[in-house]
Amino acid sequence: MLALLLLGLSLLLAKSGTTSTPDTLGIRDALTLALSHHPQLQALRAQQETLRGRRLQAFGIESPQLYFLREGIGRGQAFAEQRWTLTERIDFPLVTYYRLQANGLEFRALTAELEAAAVRLRTEVKRAYTDVLYTQELVHLRQEEVALLEQLREAARARMAAGLATGLEVTRTEIQLADARSRLETARRDFLQARYVLFRAIGLDPEAQRYDLVFPDTLTYVAVEIPQEAVLERLDQLPELHGLQARLQAARAIVRQARVSLLPQLQLDIYPQDYGNGYRFIGFQLGISLPLGFLPGYRGRVREARALYETRRWELEDLRLQLKQQAEQAWHGYQTARIVVEHYARQIRDRSRALLRRLQRGYRLGEISLIELLDAQRLVLESEQRYYEALRDYYHQLIELERFLGRELTFINP
Repeated sequence: MLALLLLGLSLLLAKSGTTSTPDTLGIRDALTLALSHHPQLQALRAQQETLRGRRLQAFGIESPQLYFLREGIGRGQAFAEQRWTLTERIDFPLVTYYRLQANGLEFRALTAELEAAAVRLRTEVKRAYTDVLYTQELVHLRQEEVALLEQLREAARARMAAGLATGLEVTRTEIQLADARSRLETARRDFLQARYVLFRAIGLDPEAQRYDLVFPDTLTYVAVEIPQEAVLERLDQLPELHGLQARLQAARAIVRQARVSLLPQLQLDIYPQDYGNGYRFIGFQLGISLPLGFLPGYRGRVREARALYETRRWELEDLRLQLKQQAEQAWHGYQTARIVVEHYARQIRDRSRALLRRLQRGYRLGEISLIELLDAQRLVLESEQRYYEALRDYYHQLIELERFLGRELTFINP
């Protein structure tokens, strides 16, 4: 018994002594969370339920009304006639048909809008995730800058101890180191802000927004060939266009519904009668509404429906122009970003790094001055920062092109 107690105590102490590994948030996890929990998508799904409920109300069958009548109440008799009347009003079947057709088309449009919203959300999350990785690389770059300046300060102190340099060089390196540490703090602040933008894009619960979240992905350059024709040929397949086309068809059905609303509404009354002692009958009456097309109400409904149809038609034309412009801009932006990032990736980065190593070695040997080394170091770090800026822009343009191509171009590897 004592041995079991000691074993349990040792396991408890071992468990309390271990450190927990921070959770990771990869791009796939971020997209899964956004598509399943984001408030905008949940709101659109709720609107779908609204349309389903509205469809049940579109059959044109109202709740029946029940009336009780008693008349002829006077002296010498209780009443002359009494009856219960059950009344039911029914819209003309063609009106109901067009109303149901419009509801179905609006549901189709909302489904396409939900798909388009999911695509936009994927784009937003990917862009925000790219910005997080970019600011994370800037933090690493600023940390490298601080480490280089710390090494340079130690080298300057060693040269001063050997009588090869003055205290001015040490002071200069310490000032540069203080500036580098300030830039490091700024980079960390930008990283935290980028994280919160990503959390907002995901719709992540505030309780799950932890500081120890790790982002395992990295920004790496991968050449992607995208012809312009491939971007433009899929414009008619975009869900935004399908949604507005369905809205236009629904508006056409609403016009037809407004026109046929002139057709008479049906009313059926069924009632049992009692004219006196022992006399009981059942009667009915059938009525229709009078189709008066010159009345302002009917003309106003038709005019409003036609105006809605024209609005949807012009909105569709405007959307076609907007999508074509966005596709053109995305493709040209991709071309420019690709040229810039290839220029930095294949030429500037390696050459600037090699130059810095040679100058560091030359400074230790006393062949070059501190100012030359600091300039070279600044040149290398600025070129690295511009490379990551170009890489971020390249990713942004590829992410924008994904919605037009209908396939993923970034963060493909699992």
